[in-house]
Amino acid sequence: MSLSNSGLITAFLVLILTACTSPARNASPAPLARQITQSPYCGLSGPGVAYVKSSDELDRFLGVSGQNLTTAAIRSVSFDREQLVFVTLGQQPTAGFSVGLRDANATGDTLLLDMAVITPEPDAMVAQVITTPCAVLAVSKDKWQRLEVTGLSDRPLIKIVGK
Repeated sequence: MSLSNSGLITAFLVLILTACTSPARNASPAPLARQITQSPYCGLSGPGVAYVKSSDELDRFLGVSGQNLTTAAIRSVSFDREQLVFVTLGQQPTAGFSVGLRDANATGDTLLLDMAVITPEPDAMVAQVITTPCAVLAVSKDKWQRLEVTGLSDRPLIKIVGK
């Protein structure tokens, strides 16, 4: 093998190894929001949005009576990277109601959360029990000033989350 061939081979191997160790250029960013859990029994009687920024706030929020939430998943969120949003449907007259995240977008300093609401069919046989459905979302820890939640009612719910 001549010196020029071995130089070409070395250069080729260096390029391949460099390409294999370089970080991906098109890595997708972290999602703006992800659903952690949902429950038919959140214990919150009115439709609304609660923004939780710390573990102390979370402890106070989880102290509401009548909740049946999977708290292990909620408590596993690192408040260094994410914050929590509780989206509630309010009190419902039967079982069969639920709410979940459909989409999340950002416009300036506003986080837009589009929620999907599932209701029982009018002729469905459902338990006659009062429920308080909610979804718990982890949202990226950006400098959100506002949350705007759509899909729960005819008008968006707006929550000012601070400066």
